[in-house]
Amino acid sequence: MFGKVKQLRRAGKRLSDHDIARSEYIEGEVRVYVLAGVIMANVSDPNSQVGEPLLPALYDAKLVTMHGHGMLFRGEERPQGDAGPAYIQEWSVMVGS
Repeated sequence: MFGKVKQLRRAGKRLSDHDIARSEYIEGEVRVYVLAGVIMANVSDPNSQVGEPLLPALYDAKLVTMHGHGMLFRGEERPQGDAGPAYIQEWSVMVGS
């Protein structure tokens, strides 16, 4: 599904309401799927032939809440190549608007 996504945390720490309001949405194809028994979510460029990611993948993704056109996903963000600790990440996702 096409959606607009905002990351609500940086290195696991929740951003302030002011910082969240000021940040821009990342627009792309939002996909939730299972890979090797792990629920994953990602946002990719819909115009990319290879599904180029626009944000780091969300591991163990869970839909926390849903209201109207908005959803909140929570999961784990892992550094590329597992080069460091994983952090809790939350995405605010708007679809169909």
